[in-house]
Amino acid sequence: MTVAQRIPEQEWTAELFLTTDQHMFGDAWRYELVDGRIVAHAAPSPEHGAILAGLTGALTSRLRGNPNGCRPESGSGAVPRSAQRATARIPDALIRCGEHPKVMFEVISPSELRNWTERDAKRRDLQAVEGAQEIVELYQAEQACHIYRRQPEGTWSFEAQGGADAILQLPSVCLAIPLSEIYAFAELPEPGSDDSAAKALG
Repeated sequence: MTVAQRIPEQEWTAELFLTTDQHMFGDAWRYELVDGRIVAHAAPSPEHGAILAGLTGALTSRLRGNPNGCRPESGSGAVPRSAQRATARIPDALIRCGEHPKVMFEVISPSELRNWTERDAKRRDLQAVEGAQEIVELYQAEQACHIYRRQPEGTWSFEAQGGADAILQLPSVCLAIPLSEIYAFAELPEPGSDDSAAKALG
């Protein structure tokens, strides 16, 4: 759930937003800057948190001592190059190699699946981030993910993975992570239930 508001008498840039204490904006769990608007996000559900914990644990163990200087981050800003003065997205997690994020992750709740306009807009902003090579959307209600990869000509390919044996391949950073590891602590609804991501997608 998100709530958009414009902070009065202030022209917000990405640089200013990312260096401002978010408590100035209010008491929400997290904020983003979207086209000059401060957007508040509600706190994540326990299952969202469990999936994110599994993901960051898997990334931490694999990236420790990475020779290319790649590291995992959680709650860091990602600024689209084409909208740098007015937009700063905060993905759930990312892999940064040097100055720029290379892989960004979002845990997608069933309610976010229904709001496809907002979800697609955020994905486009993340794809516009300088250095971005892969965007991974992990589904909260199903052991499944969608992966978007930048191709050499600049377009983006799409791949869907799911199931207990699926492995998330991240060739841009030479990582392979079983989905079962990411979802190890998540309590997923039974397939076909009202909360399942498959039903929300259908």
